Amino acid sequence: MGLTVRFSSNTLINVMITIANSVATKLTVAFVATAMMFSLAAPAQAQTVQEQIDALMATITALQAQLGVEGGATGSSSDVCPYTWTRSLNMGDTGADVMKLQQFLNAEAATRVAASGAGSVGAETSYYGPATGAAVAKFQEMHRAAVLSPLDLVNSTTFFGNSTRAQANALCVAGSVGETEEGEEAGEEAEEGSASLGNESGEIDSVSRNSSEDSNIDESTLGAIFEFEIKIDGAVEIDRLDLFLEVNDSAIASADADDYFTEAQLWVDGTMIETIDVADFGDDDYNNFVTSSTTEDEFRLRFSSLGLVYADRDEPVFVLALVGANNIDSDDLDADWNVALPTNAIRFVDGVGFTGTSPATAVTDSFGIKEEETSELNIVKSSDSENGRTIEVNDSDTSAQFPMMIFEIEEENDVDVTIDEITMTASTTDTDVTKAIDEVLLVVDGDVIGSDSPNAAGDLRFENLDLDISAKSTMEVAVHVVFNGTERYTEGDVAFVTFNAVTEAEDANGNDEGDIDGAADAADFDSDTFTLRSEGIAIDLDSVTESEDTASFSGDSDNGTYTFVIDVEAFGQNFFIDEETAVVNYTMFVDGVSADAASSTPSITINGADTANGADFRLSRGDDNMSITFTVKTADDVSGSTRVRIDSVDYSAVNDSTMELNVLATPAADWRSGSLILN
Repeated sequence: MGLTVRFSSNTLINVMITIANSVATKLTVAFVATAMMFSLAAPAQAQTVQEQIDALMATITALQAQLGVEGGATGSSSDVCPYTWTRSLNMGDTGADVMKLQQFLNAEAATRVAASGAGSVGAETSYYGPATGAAVAKFQEMHRAAVLSPLDLVNSTTFFGNSTRAQANALCVAGSVGETEEGEEAGEEAEEGSASLGNESGEIDSVSRNSSEDSNIDESTLGAIFEFEIKIDGAVEIDRLDLFLEVNDSAIASADADDYFTEAQLWVDGTMIETIDVADFGDDDYNNFVTSSTTEDEFRLRFSSLGLVYADRDEPVFVLALVGANNIDSDDLDADWNVALPTNAIRFVDGVGFTGTSPATAVTDSFGIKEEETSELNIVKSSDSENGRTIEVNDSDTSAQFPMMIFEIEEENDVDVTIDEITMTASTTDTDVTKAIDEVLLVVDGDVIGSDSPNAAGDLRFENLDLDISAKSTMEVAVHVVFNGTERYTEGDVAFVTFNAVTEAEDANGNDEGDIDGAADAADFDSDTFTLRSEGIAIDLDSVTESEDTASFSGDSDNGTYTFVIDVEAFGQNFFIDEETAVVNYTMFVDGVSADAASSTPSITINGADTANGADFRLSRGDDNMSITFTVKTADDVSGSTRVRIDSVDYSAVNDSTMELNVLATPAADWRSGSLILN
């Protein structure tokens, strides 16, 4: 008895939709549909329904082949590629990359996903099921000879692991499966040196903590604070691990990770594998720690999609490194942190698709927070600074720059620093400093790096200096002063400058002047004091010596002799001086107390000056050859610690014996002798 098979219009449409997903296939369906309208209308031969369906599918396949669509595939790898898979896939996984894998495999007849069910041609899904696994196994067999043999993949598996993924990526970058030899060569290069799971079982045998490289996190610095070693038995792929952090002190100011860190880094065998920004630290009460802080949250660092494949007996070393935040609050610098790799925090898969976790026992450690190294400055007056004396200034105009002081800036803590602002003060006899001082300049190696004019109170601020001080180095800065003419102030007024502070600076680690010792808190120090005259004499102490005449027999007294050599120069006009001991004013101190005149005897000799009529000597303008040798000898009754100080020198503006002018010997500390112990 004959059997006529009739398809309803809905059945026909469903068959066509199931097959069609490309232009070529749609043309095939249109052709087949036309044929079916004629063939199904006529009585069929004695065939079962299945036999007729099989015959129909064979016809469709043949027609597709004629149109260039191999084996009934609904597209080519060019519909998927280029594409890169970034993780290993196994039974039960889901995601867009699973669908891409099915589409990739469906583009090749030998690796096509099963013709029925999820993942079939035109019905790819995001679920990795048995059909997808079978297609992956076929893909491994297909490429074993060309690429996978160097990887020791003896038997195919259903696992889309590290080596299989690399080969798929190499081919998909080329644009289609197996299109060119170049694609296969690229796969070879990509896979060379990689490990392979094979089809054997594997596990993590043990996890143990190593001594970490760093025990503290420094500000703005990467610190390797947690290290552990994994021993592999068999072959496994580690695809995820979780690490946890918790602050171990509820008394500190902050328990927020972003107050301490900027990112976490996972390193394996010296290579950085993945980073996590501090904003992505998972914050919750995971209860992995038993600490003194029971109220603080823990931070989970989840490193996923690792794809780390290891062979039997491999022992990879994992390191967690954290980058310290900039300018951690001082209240937080004493915080202690705990870090843990809890039980079952590592997830892995072996060659037979078994997914396992490790370790069985938690691995923990702790670390601290350390303030980064900060520059430290030592700012002092240089011994090369000018000695105080009378200096020549103009009577009606500003003078040339006078180097009043040199100060040294020394960096002592091996951290580079840049100084941008310094404050100083200028002082004069007149309370309005602007009468005597026009401008003050800072000079380094002959170049002016900053300048300012004082206000009436003498305040000076040198800005935008950009003065770089290298670690463990010293820089000299000269302070030059431009004085106004004496028509604005009194002849003989005195002036000096004071260093106050570094008010703007930053070191190489981002610390500012408030953190840098010796910057804003530098001790004030003064230049010597200088007398301002448009005409007069200048004195300078050339040398001072002390000698002791020791008693030759019991009951006799020791005597001390102090000799000062003073250089003298006239400026502005000629001046005159008598060769009299009275022109040099001095004080002798015995045990720190000034002694009376009878305790010493002075003497004087003047050399290098011209003789004069009324006075003994004339000091010609600009002549610097004159010197005074002034000697003080102690009386026989003087005993104790004895020293002498020169206070001033008298001179005259006219050629007579009256010495009406006076020049001070300043600073006083520079004009005193050493001490002699007399008996």
